[in-house]
Amino acid sequence: MLHKDLTQQIINAAKAVHNELGAGLPHALYRRAFEIELRCERLAPEIDKPVKLQYRGESLGEIGVDVVVNNAVVCVLVATSETSPDEYGKLRSVLKALELDVGLLLNFNGARLDIRRVEAVPKKQAQVA
Repeated sequence: MLHKDLTQQIINAAKAVHNELGAGLPHALYRRAFEIELRCERLAPEIDKPVKLQYRGESLGEIGVDVVVNNAVVCVLVATSETSPDEYGKLRSVLKALELDVGLLLNFNGARLDIRRVEAVPKKQAQVA
């Protein structure tokens, strides 16, 4: 599994935040607490990292992604009752734009932290589709 140790460290940090804060808080508070916890674990989070999107070589603009850890794993934080298919799509698009392979969807709203690992579509498979 790609980035197994790093993703486990990230998941442990998210669990620590969820255990301490519980469910029902605004997204921004979880993101800030998650950043603090990642730094305590000596990881390098980039918060609200701008992601440039292009189409046929031309710039479409930028979107922000919640957290990129060690320039290797994208984390999208959710604080809603359910993780929507839109969140999966956004994460896959961000992985492609950043040319990264692994992302985590972390939903802090439930009684338990909901963790979903998402991997980028391999380039060869994406070209065939």
